[in-house]
Amino acid sequence: MLGFLNRLLGRAQGVPEQAVAEPEPLDRADVVHQIHVLARGGFHSEVSALTAVVEDYLDPDRLDPEDRRWVEAEVERAFETKRADEAVWPAITDFDRLVAAFDALTATGIVALHRAGYTRSDGISDAWEVYHQGREEGVEARGFAFYHGQDVEAVGDGGLYLAFGAFDERDEMARRIGGEIVSAVEAQGLGTRWEGDVDTRILIWPIDWRKRSPVD
Repeated sequence: MLGFLNRLLGRAQGVPEQAVAEPEPLDRADVVHQIHVLARGGFHSEVSALTAVVEDYLDPDRLDPEDRRWVEAEVERAFETKRADEAVWPAITDFDRLVAAFDALTATGIVALHRAGYTRSDGISDAWEVYHQGREEGVEARGFAFYHGQDVEAVGDGGLYLAFGAFDERDEMARRIGGEIVSAVEAQGLGTRWEGDVDTRILIWPIDWRKRSPVD
């Protein structure tokens, strides 16, 4: 009863029950760019891309309903274009060749991860997590290779960087791992640039990034 009277008194005094957040100004050109980055990357479906844009890139609590409908329409349009492009892609793309290279590396004891987190530190953390999980299951790994989310965003420039290393953290072993990665990638018909420096990432160059998007 007291709570009801307090709310009633608040309304009488013009005090709102709950503050409503002001709509967030929307930079539509930037949002379109973000949507196309997600669609081109190929790791998001239409639904997950919409979720990523609305909840991670924008503030869903401050998104105007009209703007949200516009975002939904732009995501739908971007993925319709992507699906149309995919329909005329060759059966085997450079991404499929990269998958084959990573599968071959995994079979030889090198943890090879696609889009491992968003940054290099994320990727290293993911690689070590897989390493420890493998040891618990009796599987030993010698080293790792990965690319992360920022690398996927930049792949439109024509190249993809691969980070690598050895779990025993010795430069000699890391250099050997790097050489094996280069060999596995080149065996699939992709080119590489690497001078044997353990502190320099391996560049796959060129690479025509065509990854088919998952279906919801």
